[in-house]
Amino acid sequence: MSLLHKGIFLSFISYTCFAFMDVVNKFLFSSVEISFFSYMFWLDSAILITLLIIGLFTSKLSLDIFKTKHTFWVFVRSLLSVGNTLCSLVAISHLPFHIFYSLAFMQPIIATLLSIVLFIEKANFKKIALILSGFIGVIISIQLWDMEHSGFALIGILGGLGIAITGALSGIVVKKYLPQENTITIAIYNILLSILVATIYLGVIGENLYLTDNFKTISLIGMGGVLAAFGMIFFMLSYQRGAVQSIVSMQYIQIIWGVLFGILLFSTIPSIYAIIGVAIIMVANYINIKISE
Repeated sequence: MSLLHKGIFLSFISYTCFAFMDVVNKFLFSSVEISFFSYMFWLDSAILITLLIIGLFTSKLSLDIFKTKHTFWVFVRSLLSVGNTLCSLVAISHLPFHIFYSLAFMQPIIATLLSIVLFIEKANFKKIALILSGFIGVIISIQLWDMEHSGFALIGILGGLGIAITGALSGIVVKKYLPQENTITIAIYNILLSILVATIYLGVIGENLYLTDNFKTISLIGMGGVLAAFGMIFFMLSYQRGAVQSIVSMQYIQIIWGVLFGILLFSTIPSIYAIIGVAIIMVANYINIKISE
């Protein structure tokens, strides 16, 4: 498998992990009441355990796993990762889900523009057109024009844009400044900072960290942690090994998974618009891969 195809494949696996994680979260939040920061703390703890287990098998879990080649940029990547999580909290709290999704899915467009502006890659207008086509497929799939748009808080819009911007920047930082860094090391520092932020917040408001002794809840958080850990690792590997303009459109795969999960798990029949949108996304991604070859 060529380096190009590895990047595209890793990106596909990454966003597939995140899509499965969305399903786990849906089951979790439908069965238990938990605050966002408590969830953040326990999920990050599960992610950290998963990363350490992966490190045990890949590098014998020596102290070298905590050594960085570019400490400053690992820290910047960690800040962007935590910022992305906090923007998600703000956006999902103030926006309808379809608007939240459409803003977050601007990430491939922003990542492509950043890769050109920062001289990482030359502009490929065919790929840019295909990425925009994928975004149009998302808009059609969620029928953005047919929704009630009144009363959106500005902070929610900014949060949604923040998701796209921080997500794009985090990938670009990996591509430009951390191409040789151990992705497990980067992920561990990301999660340690996230746990610190959650702990400080929970300590300030005095919220009890006790979760539950319910096996289902603990299992769902554990599954979410495993999926998130592998999603993070594959996300960074895809940026290290693939061209930005070839891999970013794989994010739209989440919409396809969303439609499939809706049919298989929640008995949701997709509208004709959802089917058309998914078809556009699939065709745009396929052509993008063929052009990359």
